[in-house]
Amino acid sequence: MIKIHSKQKGSALIIALLIMGILMTLALGLSDLILREIKITNTFLDTGKAFYAAESGVEEALLDLHQNLPGFERPGGLDEDGLTYLYSIENTTQSIPFVDPEIIDVNIAKNNPKEFLYNVLYLNDTFSIPLFTIQDGGEVKNIEDFRIEYFTDAQLNPNLPDEVSYENIDMFRWKMTGVLNDGTLFTETIGDYLALANGSSANMPTCVGTFEVGQSTFTDKNSGIEYKANCNLGIWQWAREAFQTLGTETIKRSEDGDDPYLISQFLDSHKFVYLTITNIFNPNVLQGLSDFERRNNAKIYYRILTPDDVMIREFAKIKSTGTSGKSRKQIEAFVRPDSFLPVFNFSLYRTQVRGEGDKQTPQGFVQ
Repeated sequence: MIKIHSKQKGSALIIALLIMGILMTLALGLSDLILREIKITNTFLDTGKAFYAAESGVEEALLDLHQNLPGFERPGGLDEDGLTYLYSIENTTQSIPFVDPEIIDVNIAKNNPKEFLYNVLYLNDTFSIPLFTIQDGGEVKNIEDFRIEYFTDAQLNPNLPDEVSYENIDMFRWKMTGVLNDGTLFTETIGDYLALANGSSANMPTCVGTFEVGQSTFTDKNSGIEYKANCNLGIWQWAREAFQTLGTETIKRSEDGDDPYLISQFLDSHKFVYLTITNIFNPNVLQGLSDFERRNNAKIYYRILTPDDVMIREFAKIKSTGTSGKSRKQIEAFVRPDSFLPVFNFSLYRTQVRGEGDKQTPQGFVQ
């Protein structure tokens, strides 16, 4: 006869409970892991959506620039069907080059003017800019006063005759083209070839423009940098060449040096004015061991200032922020006024982590 001891009663239940506890613990752990992975996946998806939403904002801003340049600025955005983005366009400045305080420390820029407060115009390079902007509502605002400041650190060939100096070597060509305000279809162009005042530097440049030196110190409202009126030998305010064009016929209005055209008069009587500057330095007058070295040294540092008006920047700045769920992404795009399509091939992106010279030989001469 088999005897069953009473103390063995219920042991199967205890084992079953232990197994159930272990399985429940594993299930809870696995559930937590799955929920965490789902959360990470949703965050990853929201991050991607936010980034592409920000890109959508850049696209719309680029379309705005394409339809409204030059000088167009505005905020915009969209909140529809889960697609949310906000963007802004910053496109005007009082100084070229524009010093962006969000990118460059202003104190560093002021202490290194040659590197940050001037652009470089290499030999035969040309830079053009409209002297007008488009205001809200499509109104055209003409720039009334501007100044170009320039200098060079190139050294002249020491073997040149003593009479050859910066003051008699044409190196800087400027011209302005605009349409007359009188309702005619005449387009007029004025310009000049200029040399450089001896001793010109970043703090004492040679100047050409419209406003008097003694009244031209101003502070750029965007960067906060003060530009002082330290022009070497005053400011050149005239053009010794003037042409008028109607259709295919061009008439020269004045001879070299005769009846010079005042720059301010041209701005007052014309609209849709464009300014173009060109480096026409003659590298043969410069010091250097080779033609390549002399051509590389033939560069001009320049800046353009508008104390009472604004002009367009070299690069329009677009800020676009996309949002999806709890994710936010911001893109900054920098776009040249003449290179907005195709869109992304011509944009530079940065993703923020924080949420009186010789007219016959204008390139200079050696006697």
